[in-house]
Order: sequence, then structure tokens, then C-alpha cells
Amino acid sequence: MAETPEIPEELPLADAAEATPSALEGEASEIAAPDEVAEIAAQEAAGFAAPEAVAEAAKENESMLDVEMLDVNVPHAKHTWKDFIIHIGTITVGLLIAIGLEQSVEKLHHLRQRHELEAALRAEGDWNKSLSEANFQAFDDSMTWRLGLHQDIQTMLATGGKANLPYRVLHHRPAMVAGRPSLISSSAGLSTAAWDTAAEDNRLTLLPDDLAAAYSRLYSEEKGFADAQHIAAIAEYQQSAFEGQFADIRTPRTPVLAKMNAGQLQQYDALVMEAFTDVRREKAALTTFYGSNNAMLDGTLDLVRGQREAKDAYPDDYDKMAREIEREDAERDGAAATPANKGAR
Repeated sequence: MAETPEIPEELPLADAAEATPSALEGEASEIAAPDEVAEIAAQEAAGFAAPEAVAEAAKENESMLDVEMLDVNVPHAKHTWKDFIIHIGTITVGLLIAIGLEQSVEKLHHLRQRHELEAALRAEGDWNKSLSEANFQAFDDSMTWRLGLHQDIQTMLATGGKANLPYRVLHHRPAMVAGRPSLISSSAGLSTAAWDTAAEDNRLTLLPDDLAAAYSRLYSEEKGFADAQHIAAIAEYQQSAFEGQFADIRTPRTPVLAKMNAGQLQQYDALVMEAFTDVRREKAALTTFYGSNNAMLDGTLDLVRGQREAKDAYPDDYDKMAREIEREDAERDGAAATPANKGAR
């Protein structure tokens, strides 16, 4: 019978096999690095590393990351007063540039508005100049007519109504307004639209002080003319209403002087001369405005000089008016002496 071989007391291979995992485990604990955790886990899955080794390696990896995070020093810039002043200066310069640009745009806008306003006021001045010149002619025609009526009334009173003079007709001469012929029977009002609009929306502050003051005075003179115009219109209405009492129904605006007695002729004469005086004052007020307006258009702003020149250009020439009345009387008397008129009588 064969003998059973002896089993040695020490099994080197087994010991080596048992020692290998422990050695690997010790080595893993010593050399485990953050990037080796996955490798140890793989070894465990292959049967070469124990779960405890993997856990210990992971803890060691976390502690190493914490130490590394603590050792990282983030650099912080040191701020000085110089840096602070430069920063504040940069902000201030930026704000000043923005404000300057805004003010420049606003100034250009105001400059454009000012030029538009000056152009509108000048255009209104040109229109009022032409209209004033037409009004001067209408004033002279009206004053000449009333002086002729005054003379006829005095003749009727002196002759006790025997003169039986016809009603003197007001002759209107055609005038030019803005280059076009116009017929003005009474004074026409001046334009103030440009000035009134600028005053309402506060654009007058855009004008220089001296120019704004001159325009303010000019339009105050226009207001004086408008007031005189209103008073003259009342006087003319009163005269016209009185004349209507002695007119035929077919000619309600043509009174018959022979129908008036002495008292009525005197009353009529007073109304005629009151209207004459108011028209003369109306013309004087317009002359003042006209002279100032010319000074504004010329750019001199010397309103007093302009008014003096206007009075010289458009005086109350009573000698000329008297000659015109004499001419009309001669034509009337000549027409009354014709054979046709004698036969009609």
C-alpha cells in the first residue's frame, strides 16, 4: 500500500497567496492618490483590493483636496487713494460729457427755434408795413371826405339850407397791399399772430434781451393803434347812424342835407368832426407803430428815430386835402351847371 505523502507544516504558496492581498492593501494605503481611487476600486472588483482600502483611499483623497484648497491664496488687488481718484475722475468726466452733449443738442434746438421765431416776426413785420401804408392812404381819404362834409354843412347853415348841396361821396383810392391792389374803405387791423403765439408758448425768452424788449414795445404800440381804431370805429358808426335818419329808403346810406334843420345840421357837423378827430388820432397811433416797425425791419432797433421818419413821410397834409376838396367842388358845380341838369330841374 502506498504511503501517503507528508504534508509540510508550512505552505509557502498559501502564505504567499495570503500575503499578497495584505501587501497590496498596505501598498495601496501608502501610494493611494486622487487619481488611483478608481484603480483600487477596479482591483477590488477583481478581488485584489478590499472595500476598506477603497474607503480609506477616498477619505485620504478628500483630506488632500481640502489641504490643497486651503493652500490656494487668491490674490487681492490693493486699492490706493490714487486709484480711487482716477475712478471718480473717470465717472465725473463721463457725466460731464453726457451733460455737455445734452446741452449742446438743446442749445441747437433753441437756436433753430429762435431763427424760426425771428423769421416769423420779420414776415409779420413786412405784412404790417404794407398794410400800414395802405391804411395811411385810407386815413387821408377819410379825413379829406369829412373835411368836405364839414364845409358843406357850414355852407348849408350859412344859406339857411338854400344851397341844397348833394351828399359828398367818399372816394377810395386803390392801394397796394403785399404787392397786390386792394380797396380799403376803412383802416384794417394789423397782424399779431406770430407775436401772440410766441408769447403763449414762452418762446420769447429765446430772443436776446434787447431784441425782445424792442419787439415788446413795438407790439404795445400796436395795441395803442388797436385801441384808437376801436374808438374811431364807434365815432364812424354814430355818424352813419345819424345820416340814416335823413336818407331815402332806396339810398339808406346817403343822407339828404336839405332834410336837416339848423339844429340837426349842427349836430351832424359835431359827429362828423368827432369822427375826423378820432381818425386823425388813429393815423397818429399807426404812424408810431409804423416807424418802430421799420426800425425793427432795418435791424437798427432805434424806434424813436423810426417814428420821427414815419411822421415826416406821412404827415397830415391839410393843404393837400383842401386842394382835393376844391377839385371835387369844381367838378360838382360843373356837373350842376350842365344843360341836362338844368332841364332836369
